[in-house]
Amino acid sequence: MKMKGKNMFIGLILITLGIAIDQITKFLAFRHFELRREYKCIPGLFRFELVKNPGGAWGIFSNQLWLFIIITVIALVFLGYLARYFDLKENPIFSASYILITTGTLGNFIDRVLFDGMVRDFVTFDFISFPSFNFADMALTIGVILLAIDTLFGQTGALWTKSE
Repeated sequence: MKMKGKNMFIGLILITLGIAIDQITKFLAFRHFELRREYKCIPGLFRFELVKNPGGAWGIFSNQLWLFIIITVIALVFLGYLARYFDLKENPIFSASYILITTGTLGNFIDRVLFDGMVRDFVTFDFISFPSFNFADMALTIGVILLAIDTLFGQTGALWTKSE
């Protein structure tokens, strides 16, 4: 299966749009709200609370910027390799997961580089004990779930075993 230029162009536009949404929402949240102050949106469901996260999910590997840079570079190289399977028509679930994972990876990487190794998080669930997150985190999470589903039950599992 060859990557189609028009499909990849659409994918790059969607990735760019996703990164823009991530950066704009972070900018607006951090411009209009105060750090560590709670802003109730839908009581019992979610609130905005600004957090600067120096680590990964749940703060793991805090203040290890070089580790996150290395992991991100490796992830981007791997995503570059996987781009050959990108095809919105032939493999839509994989392609959607690819767009979301790339968006999330780059969105949080931009934060780490521009904000002293910190990722700006601002959405917090009230109904579950879960760390604050942002649009990039949502994109990454949904993308990984879609990739897992497609690998287990869809076309992507067959891609890994095909020889080209």
